[in-house]
Amino acid sequence: MARFRRYRSGSGRVVFLLVLAVCGFFILSSMQDKYGYDFGLPSLSLPGMEELLDELEAPSPDRPISSQVVERADLKVHFLDVGQAESILILAPEKTVLIDAGENDQGDLVVRYLKEQGVSSIDLLIGTHPHSDHIGGMDIVLNKMPVETVILPILPDDLIPTTVTFTDLLKAIDRAGLEITPALPGDVYDLGGGAGLTLLGPVRDYDNLNNMSVVARLSFGSTSFLFTGDMEKEAEQDLVEQGAPLASTVLSAGHHGSQTSSRKAFLEAVNPKLAVISCGLDNSYGHPHREVMERLDALGIRVLRTDLDGAVVLASDGENIEIQVAQNRIAA
Repeated sequence: MARFRRYRSGSGRVVFLLVLAVCGFFILSSMQDKYGYDFGLPSLSLPGMEELLDELEAPSPDRPISSQVVERADLKVHFLDVGQAESILILAPEKTVLIDAGENDQGDLVVRYLKEQGVSSIDLLIGTHPHSDHIGGMDIVLNKMPVETVILPILPDDLIPTTVTFTDLLKAIDRAGLEITPALPGDVYDLGGGAGLTLLGPVRDYDNLNNMSVVARLSFGSTSFLFTGDMEKEAEQDLVEQGAPLASTVLSAGHHGSQTSSRKAFLEAVNPKLAVISCGLDNSYGHPHREVMERLDALGIRVLRTDLDGAVVLASDGENIEIQVAQNRIAA
């Protein structure tokens, strides 16, 4: 069962006592006005209960991220805990999207997770770039689940891998009778119910596979998610300079929180309320790097991490996003 993440504050007790004192003041003042008691308190005009409830229930456009239950979550985004790898499941109103599928030995784990969520087929399977921690389990997914469309970046000839991992993926795509759909910036995929996935990058050829990552923005009502794979600062800068529609409620932080990504100008252009970092517990790369965490903190961006929080599920009703931290570590 998913749980909500709780944040503890050293000032919590002080706040509680202040609230208690204010409530006591209001109660005594109300008794004074109603029954004529003389407590020496000023007379107060209190709002009616209906007015108070309206105030409490009114959504705040400035804070779409909350720990409140979204009554009708028509869209869910799952950031799977696949250790020092990445796999993201999008359950949209009418379509299912899987972005990456973890390492070579995690395909079965990813398939199991999908089936636990009631997924029996995949409409869009996106491999952000051909590094094993992103596409390693994708051949297993293709072998065990029906897939309608496979999207991969178009790579320069000198970057096309000759690895067993990439070869296995190509063979699995062929066995499934599918052709590769190239990731073209500007392409929009309708996911139903007002949800749409727009491809933003890569916008040109780069000299490393990380920057060739597929970049995609998911929009649903007034909420949005930006997925960046392992995109680094050079590709980030290109998107910013080209005026790409980067602004998003949630950012899937690039390259597992590495200092090669998430530059300040890019973060300011995205202006997310929340960043999710997919990384492994005590990984040898030191991800997420301290510089990135400090940058996110300085910009007031809340952070969730799969290494500490387990699988993260974000549920959207088109106006607000509910945070669920599942702590089911499928990579364990």
